Amino acid sequence: MFWHLGDAWARRHEPNVELVHYDDLRADLGGQMRLLADRWGVAVPAGQWPDLVEAATFGRMRERADQLAPDTLGVLRDRRAFFRRGGSGQGRDLLDPAGLARYEERARALAPPDLLAWLHRDA
Repeated sequence: MFWHLGDAWARRHEPNVELVHYDDLRADLGGQMRLLADRWGVAVPAGQWPDLVEAATFGRMRERADQLAPDTLGVLRDRRAFFRRGGSGQGRDLLDPAGLARYEERARALAPPDLLAWLHRDA
């Protein structure tokens, strides 16, 4: 995961790379969608925005998990579980303090501080 993130982070200023933080999508999905559409030059009629934003909400995507959750290898027992709770930092709930410390140490070894600050800003 950090290899992929680090690659995107290193290229984030290139015109064909856009990093979007999940917390920003949760805070202002419509605004983030408009920023992306503007960046990519996608014209969307104003009347279609409400339906598009609603379709992209966590709840609606979870309702359509059978169509939207990636499972090319057929390993998911429940595609809805792919969407879980819809919050950032859920993995912290699975780790005890020692496990969290190990994760943080490993993350610091694999990713630059500015990427980690962006990624873990809710911590």
